[in-house]
Amino acid sequence: MPDQSRINLDNILKIERDERKKLVPLQHDFYDRAAMLIRELGEAKKNMEDMDSTKYEIIEAEFKNAKNEIKNIIEQRIKKIVKKASLQASSKQREIQDLDLMTQEEREFYNKLLELMTEYRSELLDKIFIFNRKDKQSITYAQSAVLENSLMDQHNADPESDPQEETPSANKKKEISFEYKKDISKEYIVVRLLKDIPTFVGADGRNYTLAKEDVAILSALNAKALINRNAAIQISVKR
Repeated sequence: MPDQSRINLDNILKIERDERKKLVPLQHDFYDRAAMLIRELGEAKKNMEDMDSTKYEIIEAEFKNAKNEIKNIIEQRIKKIVKKASLQASSKQREIQDLDLMTQEEREFYNKLLELMTEYRSELLDKIFIFNRKDKQSITYAQSAVLENSLMDQHNADPESDPQEETPSANKKKEISFEYKKDISKEYIVVRLLKDIPTFVGADGRNYTLAKEDVAILSALNAKALINRNAAIQISVKR
């Protein structure tokens, strides 16, 4: 009974022919078996005493053919796996296709490639369509802080003033301050960074340069983008 764990040149040639059409299923240890074949042919050639014999020429030819065909299989499969990872990275479909056709090494390669492509694509899209988008209607944290400090200074300047005698203008300022606070809670999120982030223009028009472990108050638009990319986590702020 033949050893099912071994492969020979005929197996390699058939796989290479089929691989030209599509990604064919390979056993998870195919490359280990291919390495074993190359080692055995190399040892057989090395142990031949008569290098001019017909047997030596046959082994030499088989050795070269096996090496070339295995290289062709690897190159063809790399191209197909890269294409599949690229399509998956740009797709909303979460289910990964055709992993059962790949060897263990190819699955690891595919997963690393998919992760890299997904992150790269996300960073570019965020940079172009989110971080450079300016929301003119948003109220920045700095603006609200300046307003609140201004109102506090006015109150401290006249500590004995009667709250009941406040002017309509003062009441209006308090209403504005309250509205700003409401807007901040809706439009801004406190986050802690999980990785360094290059300088970007926030949705509020401000430049941000953030490092890992920084705690920042960002517009909801930018904060959610970072959270979705696993670059930050939201921090709950007790009031």
